[in-house]
Amino acid sequence: MRKTLSTAITAALFMPLIAGASQSFPISYSSVGVEGSYVDSGNSDNKGSVQDNLSNYFEGGLNVTHQFNPTFSVLLQGSYAEPETRTQNLDTELFRGSLGARLHPGKFRLGGWRPFGGAGYSYTDIDVDQGGGKTEDAIYLEGGFQRMVAPRFMIETGVRARTELEEGYVDGQYFAGIHYLFGREFPAAPKPVVAVQPKPEPVVRPPMDTDGDGVIDDLDKCPDTPMGALVDSDGCPKELTKDIKETLYVEFDLDKTEVKPQFYPEIGELAKVLKQYPTSTILLEGHTDSTGSASYNQQLSKSRADAVMKVLIDRFSIPSTRISTTGMGESQPIASNATVEGRAQNRRVEAIVSGEYSEIIKNKGS
Repeated sequence: MRKTLSTAITAALFMPLIAGASQSFPISYSSVGVEGSYVDSGNSDNKGSVQDNLSNYFEGGLNVTHQFNPTFSVLLQGSYAEPETRTQNLDTELFRGSLGARLHPGKFRLGGWRPFGGAGYSYTDIDVDQGGGKTEDAIYLEGGFQRMVAPRFMIETGVRARTELEEGYVDGQYFAGIHYLFGREFPAAPKPVVAVQPKPEPVVRPPMDTDGDGVIDDLDKCPDTPMGALVDSDGCPKELTKDIKETLYVEFDLDKTEVKPQFYPEIGELAKVLKQYPTSTILLEGHTDSTGSASYNQQLSKSRADAVMKVLIDRFSIPSTRISTTGMGESQPIASNATVEGRAQNRRVEAIVSGEYSEIIKNKGS
């Protein structure tokens, strides 16, 4: 029995030296394990009873633990030893039960080792071979280190100071053990971070205003507005309606209806006005001097107006539907018929262009 116990204790004591690479600690778990320890009972030397006066000894134990969270756990231990008495070398049997609590730092590690500190209560039953026995109540403080060596195996090593409550002596205990873990819980795996590619910034181009009227092309209903014109909110030019009035004087020889070529340029300028304003119309009024009868002069004046109309149609391509003629005879002289010069001025055709047109209003300075 002593040999078997010594072997178990020796294996537990040397376990930290042969441990492999550390693993991550679960946040909670339960475990069962074995522990080997060496008890320095020198403080009990020369105590009153035989049972109190024990030599130093090795002790083996079975442990059950439960870790509630990363910082707190409890320990339940049953242990056995066969120490000898110091004065008489009598064999004894020692049975001990312990219950304690431990505190663990959440994340602090020392080379992969997790420190812990704890406190608890021990009840001990000591039997001597030649009769007699004793029970002890004690409290203890402990500290040590733990390390995961495999997904389900944890080793630990540390020291305890156990104070016997009746006699007040203190024993030291150096221990090492190995635990098998079950019911493990680990932190939830972090959700994978999906890299979101940033959307490329849209290329912002300035809005186009092709005709430069201040209204962008997307909103411009009149995209060909002349430069400098005033426009409304749709980009269309503001227009002003005006009356058209142009007058032409064509003079004739006495008792003649032929249009002299020298007046063609003036008639051509009038034709430009008619083409520029296609809705306009023209009235040709024929006039005579006072020579001859009034009825003859009436007919002659109408013929002169018709002659000018023919020039507009044939030479300048003005539609006849836009031209009307009338004879005024001698009724509207512009000079005295008593002189040769005055009568020449009265032999004429006057052209009056009439109508309306829309003129684009320009900005000032355009």
